[in-house]
Amino acid sequence: MYAPLARPVPLKRGVVALAAALAVAVSARPARAQSGAHPPIQGFDVLASAGWGASTAPIGDLELAPYGASFGVDVGYTWPVGFRLAAHFDASLGRRVLEERDVRRGRDFDFTADTSSYNGGFSLGWDLALQALTLRYSLMLGVTSMPWKLVGAPRDFVPFDDAKNPSVGLHVAPGVALLWPYRWFEAGVGFDYLAQANGVIPSGFLGRVLVGVRP
Repeated sequence: MYAPLARPVPLKRGVVALAAALAVAVSARPARAQSGAHPPIQGFDVLASAGWGASTAPIGDLELAPYGASFGVDVGYTWPVGFRLAAHFDASLGRRVLEERDVRRGRDFDFTADTSSYNGGFSLGWDLALQALTLRYSLMLGVTSMPWKLVGAPRDFVPFDDAKNPSVGLHVAPGVALLWPYRWFEAGVGFDYLAQANGVIPSGFLGRVLVGVRP
């Protein structure tokens, strides 16, 4: 029987990134439009995203890659002062990782860890008008579901301690995006850090290309 991996201590980096994002968003004042120089920020917008994500740390000595190619949608409303409330959903295809195990008793073996992930929830944000661009800070709060499969591992191999499949847990994700709005159209790039509360799900960074509309 193989010993289960210990659950990691919740990452402090997510808390630090969250505090930094909130401090910048609260201390910054939204720019006021002057002679049409700044884009309007009030109203609804719908954004579709495509990007790539990567885990920031292994789970014990097990490498997991539940992010990889990612696709999502974000629907929200921004008030005139810059405050934004939105809902989001993301699906990450993940990728397979070849794992090697050297055991004290019995034969060594290799197996493949196949993981993916789904994220959904709400986000609080702050939009700042910068000339022809909009700078958006956000804080996503939601749930992550990570299906996992170990291909080729012995039946008595226990990778996690009492983990369910899929593994489900809460996440906090501070992020920032730079958008270029033009009439009803907008596009840009964004970055998010997903800090996972469930010790079986690795935290990770997501980089996105954003395209959307403002009805």
